[in-house]
Amino acid sequence: MSGNNRQSNRKSDNNNNDNNKIKQTYTCFRAEAVPLPKIASDGSPYGASCSEKDKSPLNEKSAVEDMSSGNLDFKETPNLLDDDSISEKLKNISHEPQENKRYDICYKSASKAVKLKPSLAVINREKRNQLNRSKQGQNIIMLRPGMVLMKGYISLNDQVSIVKKCRELGLSDGGFYQPAYREGTKLHLKMMCLGKNWDPQTKLYSDTRPSDNAKPPAIPDTFSDMVKKAIRDSNAYLEEKNPNAYAGQLIPSLSPDICIVNFYTESGKLGLHQDKDESPKTLKQGLPVVSFSIGDSAEFLYGDDRDIDTADKVILESGDVLIFGGKSRLVFHGVTSILPKTAPISLQEATDMIPGRLNLTFRRY
Repeated sequence: MSGNNRQSNRKSDNNNNDNNKIKQTYTCFRAEAVPLPKIASDGSPYGASCSEKDKSPLNEKSAVEDMSSGNLDFKETPNLLDDDSISEKLKNISHEPQENKRYDICYKSASKAVKLKPSLAVINREKRNQLNRSKQGQNIIMLRPGMVLMKGYISLNDQVSIVKKCRELGLSDGGFYQPAYREGTKLHLKMMCLGKNWDPQTKLYSDTRPSDNAKPPAIPDTFSDMVKKAIRDSNAYLEEKNPNAYAGQLIPSLSPDICIVNFYTESGKLGLHQDKDESPKTLKQGLPVVSFSIGDSAEFLYGDDRDIDTADKVILESGDVLIFGGKSRLVFHGVTSILPKTAPISLQEATDMIPGRLNLTFRRY
């Protein structure tokens, strides 16, 4: 019996030694096969080998930062920090508020390679449409007294320039961000203010944006010049067509000191509202709001109240300019939907603008 016991004990010792070897081999194999983030206090990769230096204390701050940014895989790095330490560290990490994060309206170069080229049929159709519009000349429509739609007024080259400039400004201080109303509801668009900031929560204008104290970029001179020219051309066209009918209904001239730039994705929209937060003097004079549309088309509603059932509808396409002032200065208006894949292909090719609609509305405080 004693011989059998000794033999059994030797087998047990051998099995334990084998198990230990297996565990060590597995640990080394796992560490070599799945390298972990460089978060050891001495700067060496944790788990890169089974040496003693890899057992040094972890740099907890680096580990928590990796976890907060999604770079650390909990499945591959068990027991790096205890639960209480993780919770405490994550609470102390400083995150930029979501509403202040800058928004890029164009594809980044890294994603450019995966975009599909338009078909030849689509390109030819767009060329025919552009040719037809050029043959028609100026297409200006009086929607109602004081409200004028200039179809295809902005040339493709100017549209490209506007997109590129808005992208540049949008990525700088005071650029595109996610706005929200006072109750916390987020608008279905990204916004940037030029000249002065307009706050959707307070409905007030100011020199800085309250959420981050950013100063709005200035309105580019080229934008202001385009606004003034659009009003002059609109009035000249209306007077030429029928001086008697439009006498006294021409659009007042405007030197804008405010521009609200909205970018609608394909799911973007904006409820019926009035632009009435400017100064009483400006509103009394009926100084117009001038709107540039670029990118995808939009279903635009306008009317005398917030009733969408009685509101009139018009499609605003890329290059259109809409002006409302005078008797229509306080008209209710909004965007019910964006029509996907309606932006000019040549515009997207030249700018890499992501699908959606860029809208610039100029006014004077």
